[in-house]
Amino acid sequence: MTGGNIQPEVRNAAQHWLLRLRSSDCSADEREAFERWRIAEPTHDVAYRMVEDVWQRSASLGTDPSLAHLLHQARCLPPERSWRQRATPALAMAACLVLAIGVGYYAWQKLGNVPAITYATATGEQRTLALDDGSHVVLDTNSDLQVQYGKHERRLTLLHGQADFQVRHDTARPFVVHVGDGTVTATGTQFQVRAAAGIDTVTLLEGRVVVASDATTSAPEQVTLHAGERVAIQSDGRLGTPERLADTELARARGWTEGMLVVREWPLARLVAEMNRYASVPVRLGDPSLGTLPISGSFKASDQHSFLLSLEYGWPIRIDRHTPGEIVLRRK
Repeated sequence: MTGGNIQPEVRNAAQHWLLRLRSSDCSADEREAFERWRIAEPTHDVAYRMVEDVWQRSASLGTDPSLAHLLHQARCLPPERSWRQRATPALAMAACLVLAIGVGYYAWQKLGNVPAITYATATGEQRTLALDDGSHVVLDTNSDLQVQYGKHERRLTLLHGQADFQVRHDTARPFVVHVGDGTVTATGTQFQVRAAAGIDTVTLLEGRVVVASDATTSAPEQVTLHAGERVAIQSDGRLGTPERLADTELARARGWTEGMLVVREWPLARLVAEMNRYASVPVRLGDPSLGTLPISGSFKASDQHSFLLSLEYGWPIRIDRHTPGEIVLRRK
């Protein structure tokens, strides 16, 4: 979502709240009313953060004397007086604020320096995002993604978790995903990025992408992936060797976007770790020897109950629910 998608009345309300919250006589009731307004609609929060960001950036635009004067007027909030006494000057200062933000927003857009919008999912949640250019993102459980669409680049940053990107073709404005010490550049394609502890991975399902290292400790590296390939970005920023994925791995990559884990002869320890990403109550192996037990099948990631029943009836596994805060797998 960008500034062009924010309705004028919503942006005006955001500007009003910014003025009130920065006033020395803003009451606790008003602050509570602001919070209710902010969480009522996602666009409210987006609009307020955009207006606040422009306001903060406006301080750096003070080289223009007229703009500096407007900013000074808008920041000089009235002393504590009754609402009737301060109504007229408050409205005047609100107009100054709107004008200052308008000038700042124009310069900001001209520079192509747009704010980052952050999207996040909770444990067990998946979310599909429709971006302004027609691209789509499936954000996996417990993931954080920042989106910045500028005039010359579509910049996204995966801070944590996993995401599937279906990119609308635009050669004039590359689609660049930053993750760890690497970048993934595409014009029109479908690929997945996973940010894990120590090693990030890029999986290409359709088209072609260029994966590059941003690490300063080594010589710049980059590889071009073709459909069905995956490459790892190591913790030191170095790129691994691209690998061709088996059909079962490709099925798994496509499956998680629909909430399914498709596995073939996965060690139980790996499968449990993956299922735990979607669960509020973790599963633990009570018998370490179970960790190497090969498991094959399709499991709904958000349905821990059915997953445990499958293990109990399909393999020599017993479910122990007696330990508070966790579920323990033991050998029958």
